[in-house]
Amino acid sequence: MERKLKRFPTEEDLSTYFTPGVRFFFRYDEIVKHPNAIFEGVLPLKIKEEVKLSDWVDTIIIPSAERAVFKAIIPYDLESRTFYLDNDCTDIWGWSEKVYEFVKSREH
Repeated sequence: MERKLKRFPTEEDLSTYFTPGVRFFFRYDEIVKHPNAIFEGVLPLKIKEEVKLSDWVDTIIIPSAERAVFKAIIPYDLESRTFYLDNDCTDIWGWSEKVYEFVKSREH
């Protein structure tokens, strides 16, 4: 939302005008093994430089409304980890819960 708006979102932006983006999920017990993982500050983990998604991402969630755009550019090795969900939520909190519950239900 910040990139779309070019400013910090307001409560109204996160409810009435909320537009979900792509979400990437990593398994913490795996990503901590990344060679460029660092532990500093308030975040539980940072990766310096880059994270090669094909090696580290567990799940990618894309709003269904963006399926046509992304379907053509998702690499083959990420297709099985990419899912499209309908945004039938009223705000960022509903979307976050829906996405989180979906990802949790896939736990291996």
